[in-house]
Amino acid sequence: MNARSDWRMTKMRQLGVCATLALSFGSVFAAPEWEDPAVNSINRLPARTYSMPLSEESDALTAALEPATPWKKLLNGDWKISWAGNPELRVKDFWKVGFDDSTWETIDVPSCVETRGFGSPGYTNVRYPHKDCSNPKDANFARILDRQSGKADYNPVSSYRTTFEVPENWTGRDIILRFDGVYSAYYVWVNGEKVGYAEDSKLPSEFDITAHVKPGRNLLAVEVYRWCDGSYLEDQDMFRFSGIFRDVSIWAKPKDGIWDFEVRTTLTDDLKTAALALAGIPGAWSATLYDAAKNPVARLSDGSASAVLSNPSVWSAENPYLYTLVVRKGDDIRMKRVGFKSQKVAGNAFVLNGKKIKLKGVNRHEADPADGRTVSLETMVKDVELMKRHNINTVRMGHYPNDYRWYDLCDRYGLYLVAEANVEGHEPAYGENGLGRIPEWKKSIVERNERNVVFYRNNPSVTLWSLGNETGHGNNFRAAISAIRALDPSRPIHWERGNIDADVDSCMYPSVEWVVARGKLGDLPRESPETIKIWPTEDQSPGKPAFLCEYAHAMGNAVGNLAEYWEAIYSHDALMGGCIWDWVDQALWKETGRVDPKTGKPERFFAYGGDWDEQPNDGPFCCNGVVLPTREVSAKLVEVAHVYRNLIVRKASDGSLSLENRFGFTSADAFDGEWELVADGKTVARGAFAVPAVAPLSRGALAWPAIDRAAVAEGAECFVNFIFKTRTATDLVPAGWIVARTQIDAGGAWRFADVSPAEDATADGVKIAEDARTVTVQAGPTKAVFCRKTGTLARLEMKGRTILKDAAPGLTAGPRLTCMRAFTDNDIWMRAKFFDSGLTQLRYHPEPVVVEGHAIKTAVKVTGSKSAGFRHETVWTFAPDGSVVLANTATPFGTFPPAIPRLGLTWILDKDLQEVAYYGRGPYENYIDRRTASLLGEWRTTVDGLSEEYVRPQDNGCRTDVRWVSFADSTGAGVRFAASQPLFVQASRYAAEDLEFSRHRNGQQRFRSPLVPRDGIHVNLDVLQTGLGGGSCGPAPMEKYTIKVPQTLAWNVRMAPL
Repeated sequence: MNARSDWRMTKMRQLGVCATLALSFGSVFAAPEWEDPAVNSINRLPARTYSMPLSEESDALTAALEPATPWKKLLNGDWKISWAGNPELRVKDFWKVGFDDSTWETIDVPSCVETRGFGSPGYTNVRYPHKDCSNPKDANFARILDRQSGKADYNPVSSYRTTFEVPENWTGRDIILRFDGVYSAYYVWVNGEKVGYAEDSKLPSEFDITAHVKPGRNLLAVEVYRWCDGSYLEDQDMFRFSGIFRDVSIWAKPKDGIWDFEVRTTLTDDLKTAALALAGIPGAWSATLYDAAKNPVARLSDGSASAVLSNPSVWSAENPYLYTLVVRKGDDIRMKRVGFKSQKVAGNAFVLNGKKIKLKGVNRHEADPADGRTVSLETMVKDVELMKRHNINTVRMGHYPNDYRWYDLCDRYGLYLVAEANVEGHEPAYGENGLGRIPEWKKSIVERNERNVVFYRNNPSVTLWSLGNETGHGNNFRAAISAIRALDPSRPIHWERGNIDADVDSCMYPSVEWVVARGKLGDLPRESPETIKIWPTEDQSPGKPAFLCEYAHAMGNAVGNLAEYWEAIYSHDALMGGCIWDWVDQALWKETGRVDPKTGKPERFFAYGGDWDEQPNDGPFCCNGVVLPTREVSAKLVEVAHVYRNLIVRKASDGSLSLENRFGFTSADAFDGEWELVADGKTVARGAFAVPAVAPLSRGALAWPAIDRAAVAEGAECFVNFIFKTRTATDLVPAGWIVARTQIDAGGAWRFADVSPAEDATADGVKIAEDARTVTVQAGPTKAVFCRKTGTLARLEMKGRTILKDAAPGLTAGPRLTCMRAFTDNDIWMRAKFFDSGLTQLRYHPEPVVVEGHAIKTAVKVTGSKSAGFRHETVWTFAPDGSVVLANTATPFGTFPPAIPRLGLTWILDKDLQEVAYYGRGPYENYIDRRTASLLGEWRTTVDGLSEEYVRPQDNGCRTDVRWVSFADSTGAGVRFAASQPLFVQASRYAAEDLEFSRHRNGQQRFRSPLVPRDGIHVNLDVLQTGLGGGSCGPAPMEKYTIKVPQTLAWNVRMAPL
């Protein structure tokens, strides 16, 4: 077909050939195009696979992501802009050739205008940023009205102008203008002539401008509306931006050249034969398929449009082998990289290239802290690199099509994509007002899905089609499913709101227990009458694969219970895997108006919903990433990498070892193996081992390494760490990169019983002096001063080094029983009830300090503002070597909340004790339900090094299973703590109160109290901890990781001088 479309016919089709509507730009409509759901575009060319004309066939055989061509020209750069918050105040004749824009401001394209000072960004999850007029029963149906006032005076318009020149050698060709992404609706003029109109902000739009351009300089004018009727289908959980946020280009093709083509690939079940077919090109054409070594392996033409390959190299995320297809039609030469991959539902399982592959994924928004929705190629590559290095094999495009280069990157480097259409009408919800049931939205829903498929069906990384997100299901989506199957029957369809009509079931944020039950349901025959639900509209079917499209809500300090999810997933074929919500925190840089004393540059911080006083907003609910906005590796990502790993060592009850290979297509012996022997936390031996050739998706025997036990003290707690590394480098993963680790118990046990009260010391070894205010103990190099008023230590010196000291009367540094933490975003399930219990307001009421022999007894009644509290008794015994043992007993009383976050002793150590060493899990932050990636060992860091950054400050920096921990100054002097059971240890320059009340939460007006380091180091030595779970949007921690109303608890702590 001719790529140039007659806009009058297009308009007639869009409007259902409504005879009452005049077909001209000057006609008067009941509503402008940007408030008319019947009009999605004017003069927009059909969707097509991305390809550009090339000069020579050899240009296609390049290692570059995109081949060089003289037939494409980027129009990115500095453009002129005028911005108005009210459409009526926009500059209405700016598109005219003679218009004077000399007083206009300049903006870089691509960019989001809100990140360049025009208007403000706004974050909302479910609610539209404008009034909800999505129902045709509303007299203002599809209009854009201010949410607060109901007036039509708030829909910012950005008017752009730039000039460009068409290369002289493009004469005689069709000239196409391409916008890769504009939010959300826009009109286009070239040289003062209206070219067209488009919506659907996340897919490209192209216009034929051949008749509008001229030799020399040309004027391009674009009028962009922040919101339009299409915005009712773009209600994704994200910052709302506007403007030309992706590339703008022009390109030229021969008059009778190629517009689009469809690449169809099939594989036999044994993967030994592949078929390639090419369709969609009218007239005479030919094509050649080249392998990765640039050898031609197949030829096709209009007379023979298919070819068969024997023993093809297949594409998978593990080995993303790409062929290069070069298509020729006359002078038009095009290139597309091709991968042979099959994916289907077989029985109750999802099967990829004949294997039951698990999708180990994340959801990904396009997000950049400086540029908003505008994401550079470098950042895209960084995302892929981090994913490949951390065992992520799947990305759900949550919740819209991405920049076209993202798909090409995933083709090249190997990621499975759940390719989602730009459809979400969340606020109208899922019932009778759901947009999937309203006929007026059918055209847009179907068209957005069709265009998504046509643009990206030739990309082998696309593995599932997804119809959108969180929109009420109905006939509109059934029509979309039919349309997708007609365009591409080779890929299963995912639709989390309409499981009954989709190829796979889907679910959001279930508990581990639900996942186990769903796995069992999947084991049943299809005809089984049983069913299971998580929410009323999410029916699950027996014998059908299930995909967790969103789970493990990674908001703030999060990703608890991840190992349990995957233990369940690997227990049932029907469980395909899932995608964590989500990849990167969507926070944005915002300046404070101050100078940063560290950099000398403007001070800035990560801002989130509400920081621009926008209404509505959902606070920090946009900060759900496993990485920070700036893409640093986080403790969450390390845990994800460990749980998602594909080589796992297991120890049987008889002591034998086995190796499980979870790769789908890679033998285990493709990797190098190393082992380490750890004894009482120290690595005492290491070596290499030959990884056995365990086939993909199977298990095999693994031998213990030859360990010289003579190097290990008798009874020492021993572990063997098995480490698997890449043998050869790939583009993004270097040789020697650790892909998996497992720590195996190798005998022995830590001597917790050693932490017991010292035997009664002699009078010469321990001296005690009393006065009206204090009790002072001198035990060898240790001097301890107890304050009778506080009932605990007021000063502690060891070897002449101050360990702690009350800063002033009433500012207690000695140990106190505490149970609060700076609540994480995922603690929302227990925070309110904990506050209601009064336990945030602890007060300490000491009984008299008692001296019995050479022991000190203290007892403190710890009360909240209501009935709940504790009686904390401690017996302090001192040894001549300066060590001190605290025998603690904590007895609760009163009415407790359903759960408490922690229980332990809080100390305030001297500020110079910054050097930290410990034997426990590390080196990254870990919690009781997020610690599988953290191996037991001896680790060294600093107090600041223990901390973990989160956009909204909250509890962080914990280390679990700690046998001992020491705090020292730069000379090595300090204190070491150990306990009668494993400790949960935290140390910070900030108190829990500082973190808890530093930034606003969801539902609060914005506030920001910059964190100011305290004079002392706040140390928690805890014996109980509630896990992280995923309660910010999903289940609370599992029962086994939750502290219920505590019983009387007894434990000992030993401290000794360094």
